[in-house]
Order: sequence, then structure tokens, then C-alpha cells
Amino acid sequence: MRILSSNQIEKAASPHHWIDAMEVALRTVQDEDYFTPDRMHVDINDNTLLLMPSIGPDLYSTKLVSVFPNNIQHKMPAINGTLVLNDGSNGETVAVMNGAKITAMRTAAVACVGLRHLSDPTVQFLGIIGAGIQGRHIAWLASHERDIQRVYVFDPSHANINEFMKFMAEHCPDVEVAPCEDAQQVIINSEVIATATTSPIPVIPNLEDLLLGKTFIGVGSYKPDMQELPEALFRLIDTIWIDAEHGKTESGDIIQAIENKWLRDNCIKHISDLITDPSELGFKETRLFKTVGLGIFDLFAAKLVYESACQNKIGTIVDF
Repeated sequence: MRILSSNQIEKAASPHHWIDAMEVALRTVQDEDYFTPDRMHVDINDNTLLLMPSIGPDLYSTKLVSVFPNNIQHKMPAINGTLVLNDGSNGETVAVMNGAKITAMRTAAVACVGLRHLSDPTVQFLGIIGAGIQGRHIAWLASHERDIQRVYVFDPSHANINEFMKFMAEHCPDVEVAPCEDAQQVIINSEVIATATTSPIPVIPNLEDLLLGKTFIGVGSYKPDMQELPEALFRLIDTIWIDAEHGKTESGDIIQAIENKWLRDNCIKHISDLITDPSELGFKETRLFKTVGLGIFDLFAAKLVYESACQNKIGTIVDF
């Protein structure tokens, strides 16, 4: 069995390989060779426990994740977890990986699939609202998907901003980082904006003129009581692109849009349709992709890391 740490996972593949792998995963969601049951979602006060299995023809993965948002106040990661990868032919455990890093990498890569298919290829200015671990990884991978010159970032935590700047200096030294005083300053200066918070209220200003013509990637709202996106945004789009059907019942952003009739249910489409047929994009210049995640993303991420680790002899081999 191979054990892979956060640092080893990060070095296993390039950002482009991560994004390509998640695009393949999105194309494969309906493939009969893959089975991904609904994730088990257990709320304990403000905390969440997730169990996410996915079964493929040659491998299957199980990710166990704990999300403790208040950890940030104690300078601890909000997300912790473990991913177990098994041989599909005999059930043998072939790898155990840092689940938090797999989550951060694959979520950022899925977000960048949205960036790839929704944004103008010439965009240079990226906005990040939420400078935690997920926001940092989105900025890193997005800076490889597009020729990003400057990242505008806002977070109420100065510590998060400092860590964001340190992370980007290490991973994207040629990209300038501009800390902002508020979310509005991020929106004004950015062409693409990604939100990566656990906020119960919208973190984007409810101003249509401010949002017009921009691409938005919603990442953080994964529970019904979380909402990052304002009503004004839904008045500007004709489609909300999603990565998983359960987002309609789990993400407060989508739930609020449906319940308040900001967007008709038939305007919610899976991004795999857009990947297959780019003409589905429509004519509105303001665009939105909302990701909530699927276990199949973990399976494809784990397979990418595992195959690279075996080829390059990365990780620690142990008898189990």
C-alpha cells in the first residue's frame, strides 16, 4: 500500500493535467462503467462529516472528510480527511492519501473546467473571494488555465490574506496579487470571480451593473444554509451550469434561486452538456458555474495521483 502526503499529491501532476482529468471526469458522470452513490452528509452543529464513494471499472475510492469551519479561528485547517483507493478486481487497498489535499486540488480543477468553458480565453484579471485553502488552489490552477496577470483577493482574515500571498509567491511567482478592502473592489477589477467561502449570506454585492459581463465560479456553498451569490447575478444569466444534480437540494445558492424564482428549473444545466457542445453556451455575457462536487472527481483525482506516484516512485510503501 502506498501512502501519499499533501506535498506528494501536489507534486504528482501539473495543473493542466489536473484540469484535464476533471474534464474527463465530468464527461464520464453518466458512463455506465462508473457508479457514484449519493454522498453521506452528516451535520453536527456547525460541522459536517462527508462519506464519498465512487466505483470505476479498475479502481474505487472512498473519501472521508470532516469540515469544521470554526477551525479557522484557531489557525487550523477547516477541512481534514482521508482518501482510500482500492483495486477494483480484488478490493485490495492500494493507496491512502491526504483527503484534504485531494479535495483542494480536484475542486480547484473542476472550477477551472468552468473557467475553461465559460470565460473569454484572453482574461487576465482573476478575483478570489475567500482566501482560504480552497481559494488559494483555485487561484493557482486558474493562473495556468488562463494567462492571469493579477489576482484580486478579499478575505476578512488578514492571516488568510498573508497565507494566500505566500502560497501564490511559491506557486505562481509571476502573478501579481492585489489584496482588496472588500468584495466590491474585487468585482470591479476582475473579469472572472471565484467565491470560496462558507458564508450564510451573499458575499457578492447585489448590484447588476457591477456584475454585468463577468464570469462567476461559485464553490463554497455546499449546504442549504450557505449562500454566496446575490439575486442580481441570477437576473443577468440565462443558465446556471452545475456539476452535480444534488446541488439543487444541497447548495443554498441553487435552492434560493429556485424557491425565489430567480431562475427557472429548466435553466439549470450540467456542464458536461457544454463540454460536449460549446454552442450550448448561449448569448448572455454574464455566466455562472456552480460546483458542489461528486465522488467521481475524487476517484479520477486519486487515479491521476496514484498512477503518477507509481511511475515516479513517490510515496511511502507499507505493509498493511
